[in-house]
Amino acid sequence: MAIEDEAGLVQAVLSVNSLIQDINDFANANPRIEAKAKIRFPTGVLRTAAYHRQELKFIPDSRIRTNLSYACMTHDVFRWLIARTTIAGQARDMVVKEAICLTGSVCEAMTLWPGQQGLGKSKSFTDRVARLRELEVVTEEVEADLLWVWEVRCREHLAGVSVQEWNHYTLEHWRRSVMAMRALRSGLAKWRE
Repeated sequence: MAIEDEAGLVQAVLSVNSLIQDINDFANANPRIEAKAKIRFPTGVLRTAAYHRQELKFIPDSRIRTNLSYACMTHDVFRWLIARTTIAGQARDMVVKEAICLTGSVCEAMTLWPGQQGLGKSKSFTDRVARLRELEVVTEEVEADLLWVWEVRCREHLAGVSVQEWNHYTLEHWRRSVMAMRALRSGLAKWRE
């Protein structure tokens, strides 16, 4: 069934929501056939690893570039989950947090440049970001955003989280992390030209 207008979209969403709930309820009641209850993830949502590798072509280490491309694909899953589902409340906040943490991990890997003074593995992420600021790879504003992303990323270690994470992460926080990652990627790409 092709969707041709907004009314058709609304009807399709109502229908699929009902069907997904019915599938879930039936699978929960009949766990031995749970494998038959898998719903196909929509095609076209995940950008390919090749696409992401191309976006990261300035990174000389092919292993790091490839692993970063896989992380970016995972970020695409989070993006879809946040944009196309009604996940809400604390569950949505934690998905947003995980998306920010993943963004922080991607940024961390992008700042490693062995052989470049101040950008090797012996330096912390914050030191490497400061060095990139000195080199004018990132602006002061991007530096601040990257340090904020890293602060959130470090909250992956739950025993060390100093705040109660109830209603703590917003879509604006996630957007901020994505913009910081994009600015870092763009700055590094220009620096390495």
